[in-house]
Amino acid sequence: MRHSIFILALTIVAAVPSAAQSRRVFDNFDTAKGVQVIRPEPEAVEAVPAKTSTESAKRKSSRNPLVRQIVMSSSRSMRGFSTGDATVDSYILTSSKKYSIDPLLIYAQMHQESAFKRRARSHKGASGLMQLMPATARRFGVKNIWDPKQNIEAGVRYMRWLIDKFDGDVVLALAGYNAGEGAVMKYGWRIPPYRETQEYVRRITSRYNSITDSRFVRSAAKVDAEAAKEIDKKEAVPLALYERDIIAVRLPNGTMRLVSQ
Repeated sequence: MRHSIFILALTIVAAVPSAAQSRRVFDNFDTAKGVQVIRPEPEAVEAVPAKTSTESAKRKSSRNPLVRQIVMSSSRSMRGFSTGDATVDSYILTSSKKYSIDPLLIYAQMHQESAFKRRARSHKGASGLMQLMPATARRFGVKNIWDPKQNIEAGVRYMRWLIDKFDGDVVLALAGYNAGEGAVMKYGWRIPPYRETQEYVRRITSRYNSITDSRFVRSAAKVDAEAAKEIDKKEAVPLALYERDIIAVRLPNGTMRLVSQ
């Protein structure tokens, strides 16, 4: 696996036409300038295998078993949950299967990113269902950032890349999705000390824990058509604001929806 990641890194570096362009913004952090990632030479990567191996072993030994479940889950469905749009649901399932990620992780992530709004856009420029920054979209081949299929495909592919980059640690992958992989590496392969990033990881892991818990699913209250319309108007709660409890509701068509109270 590490060899394949190294090959991918070389491929990315090879795509940079000159040393002057080696400093690139390759992150999805919601800031004006992003995090600058200075890519090391291949020799520098190979020069510290012992330290990297030790740190990796420590991370794996303390990893929550649920983290592994997210990646290794054999689920190929969202277990009754829906974004409210069958087409979007199908894109989540297709991309999650393609990149071997539990679709419920992407579902929980998308709820925080955009509250399932196709035209969501942050004031810093992140766009679409998976709130891709322009640099991230270009990095993963997106031609139209507003196309839900391309947006989801790139978001899931980026998560897969981050999971592989951080040795299967989904928590660090989530941190990297928000703050950029450069920030995670800068702080010793830990969640960066940014309040927004820490809250981002907390919210999504909490949602994933909830929607994979049968007791939470059984607690879903039925809502009528009018209430369902009001749910569709809800926006994602900004990470800078306090978020009330997350609940599941059962829509008139029988599917369930994750909702911020």
